Amino acid sequence: MSSPVILDCVGLNCPQPVIRTKDRLAKMAGDDLVVVVDNEAARDNVRRFAESQGHGVQVSGLGDHFRLTIQQGVTGGEVGPEPAIDCPGPHQNKRIVVHISSEFMGRGDDGLGARLMVAYFDTLAQFGENITHITLVNSAVKLVAAGSPVLIEAQELVKLGVKIIACGVCLKHFGLEEKVQVGIASNMYAILAAQKEADLILRP
Repeated sequence: MSSPVILDCVGLNCPQPVIRTKDRLAKMAGDDLVVVVDNEAARDNVRRFAESQGHGVQVSGLGDHFRLTIQQGVTGGEVGPEPAIDCPGPHQNKRIVVHISSEFMGRGDDGLGARLMVAYFDTLAQFGENITHITLVNSAVKLVAAGSPVLIEAQELVKLGVKIIACGVCLKHFGLEEKVQVGIASNMYAILAAQKEADLILRP
């Protein structure tokens, strides 16, 4: 039995892994093809394509990569139309930092601003997979202290992997150093370091 052909698609942007897989299979005569990719979108797109053409596919992990072993025609199924290639949009997988500088959202009425901030934190959970940090300065540090109206929402964000950084100088100014309930107290260097690595910074 001959060794399978290896097709290295690591580092290729969508839709290149599918295009190269299709081209290589068209030039092969029944041998197995092993396609190596480094992201879930490429893994899923290659698998769907191969299966739509009547091939068997076995997927396994290899560190940060995926190996798809394609056995040509093994399923005996009819060849169907090629499925659409699902490429992540430019907004996906971005590292987002949310920077907040006030306990209220907007200006005018503080009562309304407090309610809007609760709604804002509640909505942030929908983007939790992209948000890496929430940075808090000035009176925004009150949002992670005892009595904050957004503590539950902030705790849920932390569970999703979001890191909340509150300005230590600001906490001291408001006498809240011992009242932090979620996140960490740090300095301006940590806040700027988080923002430096971000693809996008949001400000309410």
